[in-house]
Amino acid sequence: MIWCFGIGFAFLFLGLFLMFYPKWLKKNNQERLEKKGKKDPSIAILIPARDESKVIEGLLQSIEEQTLKVPSQNIYIIVESKKDPTVTIAKKHQMQIFIRKKLELKTKGYALQELVEDLAKKKIYYDCYFIFDADNRLEKDFLEKMIKDYQKGYAISTGYRSLKNKDKVFPVSAGLTFYLVNEVRNQMSLKKNGNIILSGTGYYIHGKYIKEWQTFPFHSLTEDYESSLYYALHQISTHYCEDACFYDEQPEKYKTSIKQRSRWIKGYFTNWFHYRKKLKEKRKQNPSNYASLLEMEIGILPVILIIIGFILILGFGIFLAPAKLSLRLLLFVIGLGLIYLLLVIITAMLLWIATKKMPLKKEVILGVLFYHPIFLISYVHALFVAIFDKNLGWEKIERKSKL
Repeated sequence: MIWCFGIGFAFLFLGLFLMFYPKWLKKNNQERLEKKGKKDPSIAILIPARDESKVIEGLLQSIEEQTLKVPSQNIYIIVESKKDPTVTIAKKHQMQIFIRKKLELKTKGYALQELVEDLAKKKIYYDCYFIFDADNRLEKDFLEKMIKDYQKGYAISTGYRSLKNKDKVFPVSAGLTFYLVNEVRNQMSLKKNGNIILSGTGYYIHGKYIKEWQTFPFHSLTEDYESSLYYALHQISTHYCEDACFYDEQPEKYKTSIKQRSRWIKGYFTNWFHYRKKLKEKRKQNPSNYASLLEMEIGILPVILIIIGFILILGFGIFLAPAKLSLRLLLFVIGLGLIYLLLVIITAMLLWIATKKMPLKKEVILGVLFYHPIFLISYVHALFVAIFDKNLGWEKIERKSKL
């Protein structure tokens, strides 16, 4: 019994150490910016939009209302069929329609690859490529603020991701994941000139790289995370433009959320295992972004170690304790209660950060405070789906919000 507690606490401390160690490194990363971008760059907007007629008009309207205007012929909407109602909406806004042919290649990355390769064959290139999901909506000055990052020399930059459906507890609980990535993880990384992690869309890629690749080379279930690892490995500068705000829609049903999160989990581990050895080898060269490479190499290992630690302490340590069954059960329930309380405190901190930029109704805040810990625990369900669902792929996500 004692050894269970000892090993459990060892896992906890190791997890906490690995979580904060890269941030404690005395050696800061050194920014490697491109030369300053053009004052008035040519801009392309790429939108994978398979069966997204319910939501895409809100995005197209927000693009047309931008303070920095983009010609409609530079806006490309990617669909899989001429019969898709999305085509009618794109024509209404006089924007380019690209119909995919290689439908057997089923990820968002492949949809982007097909368009980029078609443009390359026609020798059509742009200085800056923005990528959005069809359910996004942009603040009027989004592009104007993002282009300032391009002009400073950042090769990649992403904006601040807020919520469209922020009046319900479930989507807000889901959205807190992105606040954790952007407002905590990425903000801390920027303080040391570190590489950020892209989450979803709402970012641009410097045209230099698209022209160099002649394609879009990220095809996994989580092409955003895959590309983040690639940028760190190749010392390509990334930035988080917190003043440029865009919105997206989070699932409102548990089943849809599990489908989405299980895909993220599968994509995450596929990419992490693929890049981990490369990151380690690159780190041996003592590059200027050493701390970023270490942080990417560690990934979510600290979280896994902490969870294992809790399981050893609660699951084995308590049930192996030399005490009556009723006492062991009581200790187990108290332990679960303490974990729940800890998650409530973490949720309160995330809400405090989130509500600075995204006002929420009091009843939503209260609901999220108590539900979000359960949402986090439900990642265990998503993990099992990711492991055992062999047909998990780029599936359609039900959308509701039009604006």
